[in-house]
Amino acid sequence: MKTLKQRLDDGDIVFGATVCEHLRPSVVKAYVNAGFDFIFLENEHASFDPSRLADFVLCARDHGLTVVSKLGELSRADTARLLEMGVMGIQLPRTETADDMRTLIDYIKFPPVGSRASATGYGNSYYGKVDKADWYDEMNAETFSIAHFETRPGAENAEAVMAVDGIDICFIGSSDLSLSYGIPGQYQDPGFLETVNGIFDIAARRNIIRGIVASDYDGARYWIDKGVQYFECNNELDFIRAGAAKAVEDLHRAREAATG
Repeated sequence: MKTLKQRLDDGDIVFGATVCEHLRPSVVKAYVNAGFDFIFLENEHASFDPSRLADFVLCARDHGLTVVSKLGELSRADTARLLEMGVMGIQLPRTETADDMRTLIDYIKFPPVGSRASATGYGNSYYGKVDKADWYDEMNAETFSIAHFETRPGAENAEAVMAVDGIDICFIGSSDLSLSYGIPGQYQDPGFLETVNGIFDIAARRNIIRGIVASDYDGARYWIDKGVQYFECNNELDFIRAGAAKAVEDLHRAREAATG
């Protein structure tokens, strides 16, 4: 079975469901049953209990779902804890400089590529013993970094950022990026689309996978046609809200039909 990284390298289009609050096995199973390709952890704005987060990541991996996580801050210790839980993709919010990404890649990769410290026997190796030399090589091949462009300084510095060797995915944070440009939520604004496509053009020239948020057919189709492969999608609260609203709407319609 191919890993998420291998699928992306092969040109596959992948969709990940977001988790922002409920670190429950039921959420993992619901996402598996729905057919999502990976789980994305909103680990910047959410308040996750570390031990529950580690259990959740292991549950996802046991069900064949790769876990990608944001970093709250660019910190060696925070990065290491996520990797040791078994997170395979690390996404850096507010990426703005080449040094940001050099540092992140250094934290993610074992020597000689980076300076990640050895810590086997955790969720990263399913709590088992490994042949360390082989495992280091495997992790260096399968862990991946995501440059997350969501500010005007980051967008304006995208060329220099993506000149860094080892960036795997260029991700656009549309909400914050539009806010940074003074047009919050205006994702179809011609100037905003020009900015996003300009960043993606840089990524394409450097063979860096492109990613963005998508929540419906039209949004996904538009960006797929632009060559985007990696999509972070709705979170569990979005699905609860949408499902609850639809159920109540149907129930109210039934009541109104019956009572005239």
